[in-house]
Amino acid sequence: MKAIKVTGIRTFMNELFTGMAFDNFQFVEGDISVAMGFKISGRVNMNFYSEEELEQLKVEEYMYWREAKEIVKQIIKGKRLPVSMKLVLKKPGAGDISYIVNVRFDNNNLVLVTGVSHTVFTTDKSGEAEWDSNMCTFLKKHEIEYEEM
Repeated sequence: MKAIKVTGIRTFMNELFTGMAFDNFQFVEGDISVAMGFKISGRVNMNFYSEEELEQLKVEEYMYWREAKEIVKQIIKGKRLPVSMKLVLKKPGAGDISYIVNVRFDNNNLVLVTGVSHTVFTTDKSGEAEWDSNMCTFLKKHEIEYEEM
C-alpha cells in the first residue's frame, strides 16, 4: 500500500473525467459531498438487464469507470469544487488478485492510496509492490505530477 499526493490535480481530474486512462478500471464506490452528499455503489444491478443483455454485454459485478464517469461528473459539475470526493476504483488482475486505487479529494488535496485485494488468503506481498510501482508508472505515462508520501 502506498500513498501518493497528486500535485497535478487539474491534469488528473481531466484524465479521470474526460480522458480514457481510467476507463478500464471498475468503479467500486463513491462518496461525494457537494451541496448535499451522495453515496454511489458501482455494483451493477443485474435486475436492470434481461438475460440476453447479461450474456451479450458480459456484465461483471462492478460497472466500468468508462460507463460510470458521466454520472459522477454530473454530480460534481458546477462552479464550485466538491467539499470532498472519495472514489474506489479496481483493476482486476490475473487469478485471485485485484488492484485497488482509492482517490481522495479533500481541502484542495488529492491523494491516491493503492491496495491489493485477494480472494484467498496469502502472505505473498509481491503483488502490492508491483502495483505501487505500476501506479507511479501509470501517472508518469499520463503526465500527472505527484509526490510519494
